[in-house]
Amino acid sequence: MGRKRAPRLLSLLVALSSALVAAVPVRADQPPDHHGRVIVENVWVTPANEAGQTVLRLRILNETHSPMHLLGVAAPVATGSQIIGRISDHQTARLGSIGIRPDGALDLTTSHLWIEFGPLSRETREGDYIPIELVFVRGKIHADAHVHGADG
Repeated sequence: MGRKRAPRLLSLLVALSSALVAAVPVRADQPPDHHGRVIVENVWVTPANEAGQTVLRLRILNETHSPMHLLGVAAPVATGSQIIGRISDHQTARLGSIGIRPDGALDLTTSHLWIEFGPLSRETREGDYIPIELVFVRGKIHADAHVHGADG
C-alpha cells in the first residue's frame, strides 16, 4: 500500500508546485518602482553630416529595484538606431537590447559599447542639442544630447 501512495504523492507534489509556479507573474522587465530613480548623464553625440551616422555616448544609472532593458534610441533627426558592442580588436556586433541590473549602471562612454543612430535627416554640428528618447522594454526616457567632438 505504501508503494502505491508514493507515486500518487509525488504526482500531487509535482502538480501543486507547477500550479504555484504558473500563478507567479513573471515579466522580463518590471516597471521602475516609485522608490527608485533612473539617472541619465553624460549624454553627447558626435558631429555628423546629413544622411550620415552619429555615435551616442551616455551613462544610465538604474537606482530602482527592477531590471531595465534598453532597446535603442529614437530621435527626430534619425530613422533608426543600434546598440553596438566590441567583441574583439577588429569586430563589433549589433545587440538587440542590453540589460541594466537593479541598482546598476550601463556605461556607454567606453570604447566597448555605444549607440549609433541615423541616417540623419540633417547635419549635427558641435554645440547643437539633439532631443532623444531612450527606448526601454517598458517605456521611454527623454534626454537632450549635446553635440561634441569625437572625444567628448
